[in-house]
Amino acid sequence: MIGREVEFLRLSARQLHSKRLRVALTVIGIAIGVAAIIGVVALGEGIRYQAIETVRAQSDLTLIEVHPQTDREVTQLITRARVDQLRSIPHVTATASAFSDSYATKKQTFLQILAVRADEIDEVLRLRYTGGGAFSPWANEVVVGADLAAMLQRNEGIRMGDPFIAMVREYDEQGMPGDKEVTLVIAGVLGSRDDKFDRMMLIDMESAAAIRGSEQGYDTVFVRVDDPDRVFPVVDRITSQGLEASGAFEQIRAVNQFMDAVMIVFMIFAAFALVVGGMMITTTMTTSVYERTREIGITMAIGASENDVIRLVLYECLLIGVIGGVLGGVFGVLFTSVMNVAGRPFIIARLGPEFSSIFGSEIARLSPGLLLAGLGIAVIFSLVAGIYPARKATRMNPVEAIRGFA
Repeated sequence: MIGREVEFLRLSARQLHSKRLRVALTVIGIAIGVAAIIGVVALGEGIRYQAIETVRAQSDLTLIEVHPQTDREVTQLITRARVDQLRSIPHVTATASAFSDSYATKKQTFLQILAVRADEIDEVLRLRYTGGGAFSPWANEVVVGADLAAMLQRNEGIRMGDPFIAMVREYDEQGMPGDKEVTLVIAGVLGSRDDKFDRMMLIDMESAAAIRGSEQGYDTVFVRVDDPDRVFPVVDRITSQGLEASGAFEQIRAVNQFMDAVMIVFMIFAAFALVVGGMMITTTMTTSVYERTREIGITMAIGASENDVIRLVLYECLLIGVIGGVLGGVFGVLFTSVMNVAGRPFIIARLGPEFSSIFGSEIARLSPGLLLAGLGIAVIFSLVAGIYPARKATRMNPVEAIRGFA
């Protein structure tokens, strides 16, 4: 059986060799289409990779914020049981429940409050202090972010260790507002994080509840994941529980969605080149069938089946596809090399040197899997393009084919 297939391949190769110029032009058409697809995908993946790496370097991807979700006017509240469920998700290393509030100083500096437990928030946020330390439980002590600390010192002269009066807005039974004064002390100042915590004030959860005079429910849970590559499965588990998840991972999702849309557009244009190559194969093989009418007729007259004739034609298409795919891979490698050598400096020159770090050392990324995919696409297109001429060959009447070219 194997020897029979090898013989079919040998006959097909001999037929292609007899039409070298025509086959060469067809192979080049397929190779250009494959190279266009490989080049476009490599360029897109290179840009995607550099954008994601930039996000990874500048953001904390393993930190997720969980919030209640409202669906059809039903809000999924965050309870202690839900926090325990979040902590039990695989690859979650720590959680910290919190609720938000807002105070103001006497000079009306807005204070965005986050009520947390010191041990939990330190484990999740990995706090780094430039002065002082964590607040004590059940104490009216606070920890302020770097930007807020600078603002309080600049505008109101409040430094670390200084007590100050915070105004807490409350409403009576008639809905009339009133401010309650609470004395707070800055126990620590956080180092700059380049995120929202630079502008926030952290306070002990029990102390914040006592200031309000009632137990407060959670409106946020901070979740720490052990690996950035595990964030999206964890997010899926969180959202499946009817909760909302946000964090730096949304930037990666936005990059992927944008690049997917761009890649679809690029691939459509690149596919046109491959379609042209497929049409060239169909034309080449159809012409070959007409030129070999007598030969096919004699072959069928001496006992060759329709499947044998189809094999001969499709094996020729297979060989064209393999050669075109390999040559297209070579062209694709050359294209990505030119893009990395010449394209990167050109783009940086256009955008400015400040963008040099975004693109790294490569603007196009080529993988062995992409080359194999290009080869597979070439083979599939070639075989599909050969179906019509193969069927055309089997419809010939052997006697008429021999008589017509006798």
